Amino acid sequence: MSVVRTAPADQARERHCRRLVRRRAFKAAGVSALPVLGADLFVNGQLLASTLEEISAAHGLGPEQIARLPAPLRNRVDHLALEVGSYLIGRVLTQGVLLSALRTLGLRLSLQQAAKLAPVAGQLASAALSGWMFKRLCDRHLAHCQQVRTALPELPAPPLALPHSTAH
Repeated sequence: MSVVRTAPADQARERHCRRLVRRRAFKAAGVSALPVLGADLFVNGQLLASTLEEISAAHGLGPEQIARLPAPLRNRVDHLALEVGSYLIGRVLTQGVLLSALRTLGLRLSLQQAAKLAPVAGQLASAALSGWMFKRLCDRHLAHCQQVRTALPELPAPPLALPHSTAH
């Protein structure tokens, strides 16, 4: 069994992204605990889009970063992203793209909204489901970015200065 060694910059990037996902998943859960039907969908959609974009950019796989690559390398990134099962890498994250990504999580989104109809227990269930969905989707995207980055060592190094998360 071989041991994969990662550079300190790679480890710092992964720690930063995981910390970002945890913080934002807690925010998403907090917003979902509010008893207003549908309000959390808009807020959490914006939060999710910005989180996924930051993860992509931290790995050098943001849309503008990929657009600057030579055509053959850009095609390889696109092919590899589809191969690992990600349609979020290198894409501008629109509402439609996010909804199709959330559809992969099945009925949970409608269950999360329906849970709000029950008083306190429903709000807690809604918050838990929302935080779980948010974290799961971000963790999946993070794993896909890591796979593409590892498979294509010839990609230019991502920015050394990790983006600071804003108060989204």
